[in-house]
Amino acid sequence: MEDRNSEGLGKKGAAKRLHPFFMPWLEPILNPKCKGRNTLENTLRLLIELQEIEKKVRTLAKQKARAPIQIEMMKEEESKAAEKLAEKQEMLTSAQRFRKELEREVEELEGRQKKSKQRLLEVKSNKEYQATLKEIDDIEDLVRRREDQVIEQMEVGESLANEIREHERLLSEAHKRLEQEGVQLEKEAAKADTLIASLEEEKERIKPQIPTEMWQKYQMLSANRGGVALAPVNQSTCQVCHMNLPPQLFIDLQRNERMMYCPNCQRILYWVGHEAYKQSSQLPGESE
Repeated sequence: MEDRNSEGLGKKGAAKRLHPFFMPWLEPILNPKCKGRNTLENTLRLLIELQEIEKKVRTLAKQKARAPIQIEMMKEEESKAAEKLAEKQEMLTSAQRFRKELEREVEELEGRQKKSKQRLLEVKSNKEYQATLKEIDDIEDLVRRREDQVIEQMEVGESLANEIREHERLLSEAHKRLEQEGVQLEKEAAKADTLIASLEEEKERIKPQIPTEMWQKYQMLSANRGGVALAPVNQSTCQVCHMNLPPQLFIDLQRNERMMYCPNCQRILYWVGHEAYKQSSQLPGESE
């Protein structure tokens, strides 16, 4: 009896002399009760990591889905800018055409006026003289009105030319934005594809390590709880549904001896203060 006790004490004494690095592997041997706890810790750690991977995949998928929408919006913006420019150019062309018609009409009126003035020298009766004078006055009045219209059309043309320059600038900016930001968005979408593929590979690596029953439970909860099957607990509060856990439940959760669920949202619970779960809740490259 003494030999057996001394042998046990010898093992424990030897374990104490070992470096702390080896303790996680020796503890199940020295204390068999911790074996189940380690299995639970490993399963929870894998589930937390899996949930973070799926969350990241969903985020990347949304970013990727936004890229073609944003590119299409920029194409539409460029198209509208081009349409507006074409509209203003057509208005300018129409104004210039109208001005030329007015200028030709002024030339014709001035020609008629010149002939009327020549005829005025040849008239023989006072009646015909008065009629010719009236005709000259009427032509002069019409010429003045047409010349005013010519000036008006010149001002319209100048205003349209300024608007065209502005719309040319807007079109150029829209085109550059499509070229630069569109290419960047396509690169980001391609990068998202690569990251998603990498995360899916990591997910496939993790899945076989999770017990079948827990994997099925995780899938069911994830499908019915908006992709969030596990909930961290901080200061006795479920960080997803924000319910305060009963004191004994929180104490049992801290002991980490069995799988526990939130009484309110039914999600799998884990205590954020546990060393095993601190790093699992973040993927490499994410800030703490």
